[in-house]
Amino acid sequence: MDKECQKKIKTLLDKVAEEVNLQICNLNFLTNQNPITIQIIIKKPNKKDVTIDDCANFNIPASDAIENSNLLNCSYVLEISSQG
Repeated sequence: MDKECQKKIKTLLDKVAEEVNLQICNLNFLTNQNPITIQIIIKKPNKKDVTIDDCANFNIPASDAIENSNLLNCSYVLEISSQG
């Protein structure tokens, strides 16, 4: 996966996070794994703690956005977590 594709996915996921009142504070692409892993670390703009439900609720829109974008043509694992 090239840097341009990673940049497009980050832009896409930033937009999805904003729509559900979250922010992405870190995004990692582990391309040395099979399938590749996309690690997303989220936070809330209001500085409140991110719950497991927040992570779970972000999973579906993030996954749908990636799938619908057709930016990836390979299998991947999506990991969503918080800063702490």
